[in-house]
Amino acid sequence: MSGRHSRREQAKTLAAAQGRLAQGHSQRAVARELGVARSTLRGWLTQAPSDQVPAALRQCYAAEEGVAWLNAQVLAAHLVITLLSGAGIRQVCTFLELSGLSAFVASAYGSQHKLNAALEEAVGADAEQQREALAAQMPQRRISVCEDETDHPEICLVAMAPVSSFMLRESYAADRSAATWTQALSEALEGLRVAVVQGTSDAAKGLLRHVARDLGAHHAPDVLHVQHAVSKATALPLARAREQAERAAEQARDQVAAQRVARDAHQQAWPRPRGRPPAFGERIHDALMAPADADAQRAQAERNQQQARACVRALADAYHP
Repeated sequence: MSGRHSRREQAKTLAAAQGRLAQGHSQRAVARELGVARSTLRGWLTQAPSDQVPAALRQCYAAEEGVAWLNAQVLAAHLVITLLSGAGIRQVCTFLELSGLSAFVASAYGSQHKLNAALEEAVGADAEQQREALAAQMPQRRISVCEDETDHPEICLVAMAPVSSFMLRESYAADRSAATWTQALSEALEGLRVAVVQGTSDAAKGLLRHVARDLGAHHAPDVLHVQHAVSKATALPLARAREQAERAAEQARDQVAAQRVARDAHQQAWPRPRGRPPAFGERIHDALMAPADADAQRAQAERNQQQARACVRALADAYHP
């Protein structure tokens, strides 16, 4: 046995060494028999236990079974936190520290980064094996495909089946042309018994040609751009109608106040003006009708805005694959 020993190898070797030492064998002979340096074995035997860890836990994690269980917990933390939940490795380090497992496992970012990289590679390799095994048994299906590209910082082509949420493709590419999209999707669908009958995207020119010309499928714009187009066409006119109704209501109320001020000024004037007084009552009555009409128009404008927003939101439910 040479090189750096894993925690499980250390636990297994230490358990065997303690058994032989208890039978009276010398430390040198036991080290030679187990294939470890005597200084290494002596260091394992004299390792000072941590005062912060209960003795029962130290004994548990010193055994081979305890080490295996500990490794399973750390792997589960990486799987759930980084791969399933989409958090980072630093969250795993924080979990190890808060849970107390850092007394047995290195919680430094560098150590956990190596483990996380190995886990991602293992998951990817297992996914390829599962894909080959399951693809041969799957029934023929007609699917929709959602496609888009991101800058990551290079161009990254992403394709998924929205009904199953199965990620078909996620890879870097030199460009986003129709030919590049078609080649990428063909490689992604190789071995799968599926027929693409619809493509959904942001309606970029390359994606349109890729779906309509190369796949011979129906293209449907994604709901985000549909909602954006509808909102862009309706939001400004509806908002302007509401603003105009609010201004009209404010002007109508100002007119009522102005007629009342004119009436009071006429009544308080001295000497009184000659001739028949103006018909302030009729003027005020007519002015009072305008705010009610303006408020009704403003309320209708608000209802139109709310109805338009509800219709835009309803597109997401009606336009679901």
